[in-house]
Amino acid sequence: MLTAIGALVVRRKYIVLATWAVIILAALPFFPRADEFLKPGGFSNESFPSVKARKVLQERLELTTLTVDFVFSHPEWSPFDPRFSNAVDEAVEGLVDYDEISYVVTHLDDPQRASATSNTAHVSAGLTLELDESLDFLETITNHVDPGPLDLIITGGPALYRDISLASERDLRRGETVAFPIAILALLLVFGTLIAAILPAAVGGGGVLVGVAIVFFMSQGIDMSVFALNIVSLLGIGIGIDYSLFYTSRFQEELRNGKSVDDAVLGAHSHAGQAILFSAVTSLIGLLSLITFDVMMLRSVGIGAVAVIFAALLAALTLMPAILATLGERVNRFRIVPSWGRSSSENGGFWVSLSHWVMKRPWLVLIPTSTVLILLAVPALSMRLGTVDATILPDSLESRQGFDVLREEFGFALQTVIPVAYTFGELDDEPELISPFSEQNLDRAYDIGRELERLDGVSRVSSIVNLDPTFGRDQYELLYTHPESITDVAASRIVEESVRPGAILFLVHSDFHPFWPETRQLVADIRALIPPEGELHVSGGASEITDIVNTLYGKFPYIVAAVLIITYLSLMLLFRSVILPLKAVALNVLSILASYGALVFVFQQGHFSGILNFEAMGVIEATLPILLFAIIFGLSMDYEIFLLSRVAEAYDRTGDNEASVAEGLQRSGLIITSAASILIVVAASFILADVVVVKAIGLGLAIAVFVDVTLVRALVAPAIMRIAGPWNWWLPAWLDRILPEVKRVD
Repeated sequence: MLTAIGALVVRRKYIVLATWAVIILAALPFFPRADEFLKPGGFSNESFPSVKARKVLQERLELTTLTVDFVFSHPEWSPFDPRFSNAVDEAVEGLVDYDEISYVVTHLDDPQRASATSNTAHVSAGLTLELDESLDFLETITNHVDPGPLDLIITGGPALYRDISLASERDLRRGETVAFPIAILALLLVFGTLIAAILPAAVGGGGVLVGVAIVFFMSQGIDMSVFALNIVSLLGIGIGIDYSLFYTSRFQEELRNGKSVDDAVLGAHSHAGQAILFSAVTSLIGLLSLITFDVMMLRSVGIGAVAVIFAALLAALTLMPAILATLGERVNRFRIVPSWGRSSSENGGFWVSLSHWVMKRPWLVLIPTSTVLILLAVPALSMRLGTVDATILPDSLESRQGFDVLREEFGFALQTVIPVAYTFGELDDEPELISPFSEQNLDRAYDIGRELERLDGVSRVSSIVNLDPTFGRDQYELLYTHPESITDVAASRIVEESVRPGAILFLVHSDFHPFWPETRQLVADIRALIPPEGELHVSGGASEITDIVNTLYGKFPYIVAAVLIITYLSLMLLFRSVILPLKAVALNVLSILASYGALVFVFQQGHFSGILNFEAMGVIEATLPILLFAIIFGLSMDYEIFLLSRVAEAYDRTGDNEASVAEGLQRSGLIITSAASILIVVAASFILADVVVVKAIGLGLAIAVFVDVTLVRALVAPAIMRIAGPWNWWLPAWLDRILPEVKRVD
């Protein structure tokens, strides 16, 4: 089938080229607009208990969970200087007239909003909007607020997510700018000629352009996260160039064997084309698993990956043969450097010497290299999962600067506050049944308050029944006999803000960081409390993090198992072996664990944070291990398939296990190393990203691929195959009879 498609492309090469020219020109205007319909965030889900609790707070307690925060400062005036206070009042005057703003709180309303260490005050405007809608309204607020003589920084949820989108787009452009020139340089070292080096980058880049344009159109009908664009582009660039590299390399090999141009294209199409096709299918096994997660971020990467890999595959199997059929021998023009690829393939060189060296001392190779891999993976045992906050942004952005001021001056995000809504009755019930101050409801609330205070990790609880630790039930019942007559300012404010008919708010304070696993346990403990009447609704960032981790990692082991089993069965069909697929899957998992260890060492523990220009998160963003598993497993399996295919071909011909491994390494070593080097270059270019999540994915992928093609494929894999000997090819006769025949990649 592939040969027939190749023959058709060769016969209609000019039509194919014209068609691709039209496709690329049509896609070009949409490439820079790829993020236009993408949404910020994407780490939550409407079905999460925390999200439902947030809606309860909004509807039953009339609380706003989304704010725009203004940080005012002056080099000389203190916050309570009349000039400072008047300037703040004038700046925010009229904000409450907008329907989208439910309240404005200044330092005059809450003295704790004035910094004790600097001339800084914090003002919050509560929004009635959802996050997506707030981004447009943010511009209106920004234009409305004139700080006058004061310095102003605007931060808060809408500003942070706006800057995440801007930073992600900037990271994408920077990554592409760095990756393509370095990739072309690497290709030049492989092929030696300018034309052959530029072709894979051009065809791979064309596939990426079309794939990202597809993402643009898909995002108009499907909710997709802005974070996905960088990851999808990284994948598209690396895989697109790799596919084109495989094809061009095989075409040159066919030409060197004396074939005509058309026959060389057909030979490349039937051999490299099959490898590319199987490679794409293998990569998609892991990436398609992302679509099964109920988190927009992961689902977006899965959907986007399908688009760019399909475009890269189509470009490699149609555009590349059409170009090569047109260029012919001219693909080898403009030699810049001696061809490393040609000398390696003709003389054997390094790969045969290496394989023979490994064959002579397999245990001496296997034990230390396996030890190194295990040591690389050890830090993964201390992995702490969490989610992102503003620290993933560079401190050059205004919203991050504002976040830092709030954290340093006012203690934001250093401690955890968990809102817990206690709801009872329906709003149309008798007033006595839903009154927060009835004896029965106060008694129940009092019990809940005491239970919350006793939980591990709770430093204090704020509510109408947690005002004073010396108060008992009788004192609270007496205090709230006439709640409207309360004269104590603090108590009056709590009554005003935290009770509504049928609902009482508890604010659970903890010294735990919102991202810590201990905080997730505290959330679980609160949710385990069941009042005799009514319900408890646990909201807040810590609650959302708990839901994210529980949702992802409740499903992740099953996804891993499914991917491993499907891949194992696929390789069993391809190589007619029980042992080889087991080795392949185990080594892939080891590569992934080594990448996890690097993530923990660098991004959780903070090593090299100064060099890499980021602030250690103290946790690993919960989606990162899942993303890296899906991406790395498919890519590593590609390299394994290229290696085993060559080894299996030699073994079928000679029956000599040791010689077959040597020949397999010699024939596949260059192409694996070249493809991996391109992908490492592309992934490493994203280490320059400003957004820490993108930086972490780039570093994790680069390390995993580097480890895979150096330690795993060059040393561990051949050592294991030497030790296993004929058992490499063992397949029970009964299983051989029932398995369908699959033609191997040649």
